[in-house]
This record gives sequence, structure tokens and C-alpha cells, in this order.
Amino acid sequence: MKQQYDVLFKKLIGMGAVLICFLLLLPTLRFIPTEAQTTSTADTTRDSDFDSRIQTFFTAIKRGDYTSAFEGLLHQSLLASLDTEQRSKFRSGIDDLEKEFGKLISWERYESKDIGKDIVQVRYIFKYEQHPVIWTFSFYRKPVVAPISGTSTSWVLVGLNFDTELR
Repeated sequence: MKQQYDVLFKKLIGMGAVLICFLLLLPTLRFIPTEAQTTSTADTTRDSDFDSRIQTFFTAIKRGDYTSAFEGLLHQSLLASLDTEQRSKFRSGIDDLEKEFGKLISWERYESKDIGKDIVQVRYIFKYEQHPVIWTFSFYRKPVVAPISGTSTSWVLVGLNFDTELR
């Protein structure tokens, strides 16, 4: 009977040592990146790029500098090739918003939605004195045909619209 207790006692001591080691190592496990943490960091970097470009766009729109607003936002985008008539229509649409709803006060991001791995839609509320306007920006990540080490893929704007209907 004493031998059984000795064996049980040794097993408990062994399990206790393992448990103590685990508890000592537990705080260091949080520093090992998981796939979710890696994706989250990539999404944060990607989103801050979108936000930066969109903030610059809105700031230029608020100043009335439509040329530089579209220049920065449409960089490397097929939308950059819009003819001057199409750009004029878009600009007059923006001007009409101010005439109808008053001065632009502020804006805020309220939604970001991934559509697959290579398309992201970002929505902002553009706040005028009298009414909000929803802006939707669609970005597409161009696939790399022959990846070169250290080359990152760039996101380009493929869709831009604003809507006064709140859905």
C-alpha cells in the first residue's frame, strides 16, 4: 500500500512541476503572434492607409481644392482617367450638396467591409449643417503576377460614390 502512495505522490509531484512550469511560461505566450493577430495588424495598416488617403481627400474637398483631392485619391486607379466632363459632373454634385445641406462640418468613418481578400469597402458619414451624406470608397488590391521579394501590392480606388439616402 505504501508503494502505491509513493507512486501516486511522485505522479502528483511531477504534475505539479509541469503545472508550475506552465504557469511560469503562460505570460510569455501572449507575445507569440497568432494568425488572427497577424491579420489584425495587416488590416490596421491597410485601414490606416485608406483613412489617410480619404482624410486628405475630404480635407481638400472642404477647402474647395477638387483637383488635389482627386489627384491623391485616384493615384494608380483607372478612375483617374475620367474625362473632364465626368469630373465636372462629380464636382457639381459635391457643390450641390453644400448648397442644399449647408456647410460641411465634419466626417467620420463608420464601416469597413472586406469583400473577399482583395476588395474593401470603406464608408464615411459626411456631416453637413442640415443633413448627413454617406460616402462609399471601394478599394481593390491588384494581384502580383510575378512577386518580387519585398514588393507590396498596392490598393487602388475602383469605386467612389456618395448618397443622401440613409439606409
